[in-house]
Amino acid sequence: MRVSGSIAVPACRVGKDRKRAYVRVGTGIAAAALLAACSGHPAPVVSSASASPSASASPTPSVPVWPLTGLPAATGVALRPALAFKVDNVWGALPQQGVNSADLVFEEPVEGGLTRLVAVFQSQSPGRVAPIRSARPVDAQILRLFGPSILMFSGASVHEIRPVKALSNSLLLSMDSGAPLFARDHNRPGVHDVYASTVEAWKYALAHGASPVPPRAPWLFAPTQSLLALPMNVADMQFGAAHAVWTYNPTTLRYDRAQNGSPDRDTTGKALWADTVLVLNVPTYIVPGLRDVLGNPTPDARITGTGTVWLLRDGTLIKGTWSRPSLDASLTFTAADGSSLGVKPGRTWIELLPRGLTPKFR
Repeated sequence: MRVSGSIAVPACRVGKDRKRAYVRVGTGIAAAALLAACSGHPAPVVSSASASPSASASPTPSVPVWPLTGLPAATGVALRPALAFKVDNVWGALPQQGVNSADLVFEEPVEGGLTRLVAVFQSQSPGRVAPIRSARPVDAQILRLFGPSILMFSGASVHEIRPVKALSNSLLLSMDSGAPLFARDHNRPGVHDVYASTVEAWKYALAHGASPVPPRAPWLFAPTQSLLALPMNVADMQFGAAHAVWTYNPTTLRYDRAQNGSPDRDTTGKALWADTVLVLNVPTYIVPGLRDVLGNPTPDARITGTGTVWLLRDGTLIKGTWSRPSLDASLTFTAADGSSLGVKPGRTWIELLPRGLTPKFR
């Protein structure tokens, strides 16, 4: 069966100049080569016809939808770009704050078999997000899925931030570079205490050059799962030191997350959840010369090319292929019979599982 959807769209500066609070970056052949080596006030709205340009001849939806969730936007889509926060995800950083209001959350591999989150906001503005940590090279590839965006992070080494500056085409806001948006919560331990507000971040970014344009949709949304999907309630994946489990809840009709053997809850005590879980097997490479304080090498995941995807929604699972031919393309998902696979409208978690690691399902 070929599944059609409602949307099909392509998809800190650190160092000596510490006074500059943001960096506007672009794209180009040289940048591609480098990779190979909002506010509290009422937001303007826009109809779906202008919110996210389509890559196909698909008809324009009659009802405006949020570009990152595919859900109806009753009062129109806010004229603000995607706002991404780097969120710490190790034991000392828990519980996290604000993550359950993100439209999308990416879990990316970092040093020592641990993971870090990229929480992406556009349809909701929860206020405080915590704890914020440093950027990694893969963040550029994530940001390019949405068009010009904003990245909030605590800092990064010159080598880690170089590809993000060169390739993300986004406004980069860093605590280390002096952006007046970050503060410390002294009730949190050590390096896990940095936070910032979505309200203030959008307000500051739009006043400092961010484009007041809604993001592009990163993939196709579809109201139903493929008929090829099989009933499956649990997805279990081991990154190394990090272990994530998603379990379908038939009462709430969504997936609840556990991490390292315990329910993964936010500061309100609620489970972290998603309507769709995408597990992408992605190639990873060691970045030469980059290591953490313990000597662990820095991995760089690639979200271009093609690979295996496992799509979980509505208590079912289907295995397929993900594809993204270039940084400016959307992610597409295809079943074994060649039919398109669509993401369920709602909140999506994307697990960037290094190639060679295989999730378990039951």
